[in-house]
Order: sequence, then C-alpha cells, then structure tokens
Amino acid sequence: MNKPTIAITMGDPAGIGPEIVARALGDPKVRACCNPVVIGDPEILARAVDLVGSRLSIVIVPTAAGAGANRSALDVVSAGELPAGALMPGTVDARWGESAAACCRRAVELAKAREVNAIVSTPFNKEAFHMAGITAMDDMIYFQQCFGDLNSAYMVGEVAGLWVTTVTFHVPFRAIADLITVEAVLAKIHGLHRVMQAAKVNPLRIGVAGLNVHSGEGGMFGREEIDVIRPAIEKANAEGYSAGGPVPADSLFLKALKGEYAGLVCMYHDQANIGRKILGRDQPGVTLYMGMPTPVLTVPHGTAYDIAWTGVAREAMLARAVMMAAAIAKSASGGWDGAGSTDNRESAKPPISV
Repeated sequence: MNKPTIAITMGDPAGIGPEIVARALGDPKVRACCNPVVIGDPEILARAVDLVGSRLSIVIVPTAAGAGANRSALDVVSAGELPAGALMPGTVDARWGESAAACCRRAVELAKAREVNAIVSTPFNKEAFHMAGITAMDDMIYFQQCFGDLNSAYMVGEVAGLWVTTVTFHVPFRAIADLITVEAVLAKIHGLHRVMQAAKVNPLRIGVAGLNVHSGEGGMFGREEIDVIRPAIEKANAEGYSAGGPVPADSLFLKALKGEYAGLVCMYHDQANIGRKILGRDQPGVTLYMGMPTPVLTVPHGTAYDIAWTGVAREAMLARAVMMAAAIAKSASGGWDGAGSTDNRESAKPPISV
C-alpha cells in the first residue's frame, strides 16, 4: 500500500468537528501519510474552511476511490446535509444527531466497498444522537451496528505513547466482578497486543491490573486475582505474549510511565480513564474501536459546544488520529481481523512516529 485512503466523518455540525477537520487536513504531515476524504455536508465544511482561514478548496466527489490525493483540495463525499441556514452552532438538535449518524453510515458503506482503508470519526453529541432516534449508546456501538456486528466491539485508547483497554466498559459497578473471567481478560490481552503490534510498538509488554485493593492481598480482599486474573496472565505468557501482573490499580500507571509496560489491561472504565485523562491534559491521544472489519478511530474529546464555530478549537488530536489510522491501515494492508495482526510474537520494528 502506498498511501491509504482515510474517511474522516464531519461529526456533529454544531460542534467543533467541521473546523478541526478543516485545520487537520491542511497539515502537510497529515497529507503526506494518507489520502483523506471527508464524509459530510459540503456547505458546512466550506464554512469551516473559511472560518479557520484555510486555503483548501472544497471538491465534491461521488466516491472515495481515487480521491484525496490533491493536497490543495478537501475532497468531500456528501452525507448528512442540512437545509440552508439551519445550523445553530453550540445547540442540541435532533437534526445534528441525524447528520452525524448519516456520516457514520456513509463512511461504513465506503469501507464495505473497500474504497477506504480506515475511518476516523470526529465527535458527536450523544443527546442529539438519541433525539434523532438512534438507540445505540455511543458512536462505537453505532459503528458496530452499521457494520452488522452487534457483539464484538471494545475500545483501545492511546495517550502519551501508552495503550490502554478495559475488560468491562459501561456497566454498573456491582456487575464488574462477575464479568471478569479468564476468557475475557485473555481476550483483551490478545486484542491490545495485536493493535500495539500493528502500530509497531516496541518493546511490547502489557501490564494487567488487579481488581481489588492491593490486588486482593493474597485473597484477603477478594479472590479475583487468584482465580481469574493471574491464570489469564499465565496463559497469555504461555502462548508467547509478554504480560505482567496483576498490578494494584494505584501503581499501574506509575509503573507504565517508568517504562515497565507499553500497554495496560484494566478491569473497568474508570480504572483506565482516570489515568488516561490525566495524561491527556497536554498531549494528544487517540481511541481505536476494536472488533470492526475496518480500523475505526476517534478523538478522546467531545463536541465542545461552548467554543464551537469560534475558530479557536485545536486539531492536534484529530491530526494524530488520522496519522495513526494511516499507519495502522498500512500495517494491516494484508487483512484486518478487527484487532490487527494475529502474530503473537513481539514486533522487532521501531515505534511508529505520528
């Protein structure tokens, strides 16, 4: 693969999505690594280009195939169009939710037709999304439904060079322990390893969190570490992976920042995201939706209605997501199984530069 074609959705038109798209796709580093094609409303995107002072010209294209190569153009596949004059920035409206959903659907159609090698989704507002009648909890689940797979999706996030995933996600806290099984922990070790390998992370060592205080203190505070988490780690290592733990949650990120681990498997949402969000205050990060037949990435921030269409939104995280999508697409050019390469061995290649 020379340059992968990346579909970038416009996102919620009333949020910062259109303007960060206009900024990011004017970045020479982004254009050097991929052929980007925007899925969205050409009129909204033209306004965004004017807002940020970009020199890009809007070009409406009927298909993503062969598009995106002209660095002075913003090639747009039309989707989610709004009536003229309808947009009210920074507001919640069912029309904005349907517009964002339409962009997602069109991007998936292009992926299924093999016209794009990866998708990068800009933010949408969940309330507007649900007002439009979309029942999916979030954009990850919506992408999963659009691809036709209702069961396999989960998230892997990267920030400051550290990759993180969770065994459980949006569930009540009292349900967490019952969802942590040897199979579930092992699957997340496999998946995290695979996407890190696709991103050419080296050395590839994964730290696995404990669930209980002090990782159970030898069973004093719970047996999940003894009965479930440690057996999963041991099985992973026997298969050729490099995993350590269970590590107490209060020292997991500290050990990773000292270089002991490049990736972390956490047991639940906040155990992972508190550390990620602290690290992400000043550094761009990305989120990858696993379990899809095409790589799907997004940014770890929202629509920022409070600053939308004022011209101050920064594009660094979107630019990083597009460059990471291009790198992963090239690495997976022989086939993407929803998680990346299936080779268990550590990659000997240097880390990717994005």
